[in-house]
Amino acid sequence: MQTTVELPEPIFRRTEEAARARGVGVDELISEMLERELANEAQPVMTSHRVSLPLIHSRNPGTLDLSNFDFDDLLA
Repeated sequence: MQTTVELPEPIFRRTEEAARARGVGVDELISEMLERELANEAQPVMTSHRVSLPLIHSRNPGTLDLSNFDFDDLLA
């Protein structure tokens, strides 16, 4: 498929240089770069930071009984 893409002149020059250095055409280099980028996008991004939840301090920990609580009321 053929399409037209407008690139800023400095980026196009760098693309031409990179393609020449690899011995491929600009179109092939751009296709390879897009394939790599799209393949990376499909992978979920894993973060290494821990998530901390808010804590509610209690005088009697472990005694809260929510078995009869109607959680639908919170959403209404």
